[in-house]
Amino acid sequence: RLFAKVSSVKMGATEGMSFLSLRTLNTVTVTLALGLVALVGWHAQNPAHFELIQSKAAAVPVQQTTELSFLQTSNFVDQIYLYAGLAVDNKHETGFIAKEIRKHNYQTMVRLFTSLDDATFRAVLWDQSVHCLVWPPFVRYPGISETAKTDLRAYAAAGNNVVLLGNYVAVQFMNDVFGFQLTDDYKNGPYYRSVSAIDSFHCFPLAVD
Repeated sequence: RLFAKVSSVKMGATEGMSFLSLRTLNTVTVTLALGLVALVGWHAQNPAHFELIQSKAAAVPVQQTTELSFLQTSNFVDQIYLYAGLAVDNKHETGFIAKEIRKHNYQTMVRLFTSLDDATFRAVLWDQSVHCLVWPPFVRYPGISETAKTDLRAYAAAGNNVVLLGNYVAVQFMNDVFGFQLTDDYKNGPYYRSVSAIDSFHCFPLAVD
């Protein structure tokens, strides 16, 4: 009899807890439903307020994600034009320079051009897929017309890259094409270390002959 009474008490307590849980759930559900109904009604009476919130949200600029530099596949140009005409040493220089260009980025395509006649040179400069033009050291002054010089100046002025691997002929070439006043006069030393350049050349001796 005692066991039966204890069992009946436990069953009653369990039923009471189930009833309270169900009642609480019903109360929360009804409260949420009433709140939603009230919100819908208030929105119907005050549409301008919600339009203001939406306009402010639309005015906030969306932050663009910038790709991290170390995740970029390459910082090198993908294509270049390399002059390989009669004014350069094609036997030794041209192949070596092309190899050096691709040394740190094998994907760079080196495209050779050998003629400086107006039509060929203009086709090189107007190629929209290539924005870098490399000139190896000259062994003689290149035969280039005034029209080609004008096109080369326009090419550089448009933001493209013109790279001359220097010697004294290249200095004269740059002066003629771009109107520079560079000089190639060699001055004998000694050359003294400038005080203003100590930070950059602190490891150099005080004088270089």
